[in-house]
Amino acid sequence: MIIKRLSAAAAAGVLALTCMAGCAEKENTEDNASTVQSAAEASSESADESLSEEKPPETDEEWHEAMIARSLTSYGNVSKMQEKLTAAQNGEQINISYLGGSITEGLTAGPEKCWAKLTYDHIAEKFGTGDNVSYNNAGISGTPSKLGILRLQRDVLSYEPDICFVEFAVNDGMEADYQSAYESIIRTLIENDVAVVLVFARTEDGHTCQEYMQKQGEYYDLPMISYSDAITYMFDNGKMTWQDFSDDQSHPNEYGHTLVAEMIDRYFDTVMDKTAEEYTYPTIPMTEVREYGAKLCENTDTEPESLGSWKEGSEIAKFTNGWAHPRETGENEPLVFSVKGKYVYLLYHEVNQGLLGKAHITITADGEPFDELEIDPITPSGWGNCQTKVIAMAAEQKDYRIEISMADGDEDKYFAVLGIAYVE
Repeated sequence: MIIKRLSAAAAAGVLALTCMAGCAEKENTEDNASTVQSAAEASSESADESLSEEKPPETDEEWHEAMIARSLTSYGNVSKMQEKLTAAQNGEQINISYLGGSITEGLTAGPEKCWAKLTYDHIAEKFGTGDNVSYNNAGISGTPSKLGILRLQRDVLSYEPDICFVEFAVNDGMEADYQSAYESIIRTLIENDVAVVLVFARTEDGHTCQEYMQKQGEYYDLPMISYSDAITYMFDNGKMTWQDFSDDQSHPNEYGHTLVAEMIDRYFDTVMDKTAEEYTYPTIPMTEVREYGAKLCENTDTEPESLGSWKEGSEIAKFTNGWAHPRETGENEPLVFSVKGKYVYLLYHEVNQGLLGKAHITITADGEPFDELEIDPITPSGWGNCQTKVIAMAAEQKDYRIEISMADGDEDKYFAVLGIAYVE
């Protein structure tokens, strides 16, 4: 590979619109989308022109520079970012948070050498005045945006972030529920006065959800950085292989993390030079944003109506405040929750083998039978992660009563409820 011959110093430097209320609102939405998208295109125009006008790279250094330039999808509207960075320069306390999956958490590189920590270090050194820039890495392995929105308040907003990176392009799918959850995250962060940066990853086989995520980023006029585009450019030109970037099918290796960090650092090295314009927030979302305002309930803040034969506590990292049915007790009194809302989500422990049993869930709504279902926590794709499932859904708020017990024949097996979430 050519790019790895760079010096160590160089390397270290390194959804259809939902009609909410008739045609008039749809027209307003389209106007918002057109206006914001035009602004986003304008903000990245200079970067696009520089890529097209420059002569093809020749040296290793030129190829490396072309890769870094390719990663910057858009500066977006720079006013909020400049405001936050100026506050840091003036000695004010700011927090930088990172929300995503294992790529954000730093799997393979570790907590000190992952792209999140490296970019935080760069921003803190460049704009901070001492210890006034704090760091919060809320990456959790296996997290798609459908789980990210449910833990957004607990893992990000509780830290009062000023800047938040969002990375879910690998863990998400293209289905509508992912798109809704992703936009719910974006809207929630913006409405909490957070400068949002979208980061787009890819896997070895090319999977990425950048297509719909970029459309949302353009709609909200956000900064977007695509290491997917950057490394694909190098692959297509024979200047780099996936094995140079990663030691498995999904995660950057230590060197890969330094490349991602360099791409993000380039944005922060240049964003203060851009002209700021007043930001216009699109009042109408692109999708249903069904998960918007979701609230996560754990045993630290919620007491079930009845604990039954269940115990407080769960055995999965970052989700230890749930409820578990112990093994080999033979008792099967239900765990009971009362929830008022439109949608209810169950968070539970999923594995691919072991002594876990199926859970039986009985739901009533406004005192009437609503649904019964079974959840099997053992699936081929399970690896000890937190899984989510919508267990109740209605157009209007309902008073739900949720009873969770072990399915017939599984009374002596284990099941962990990691949390209950709902949307009012």
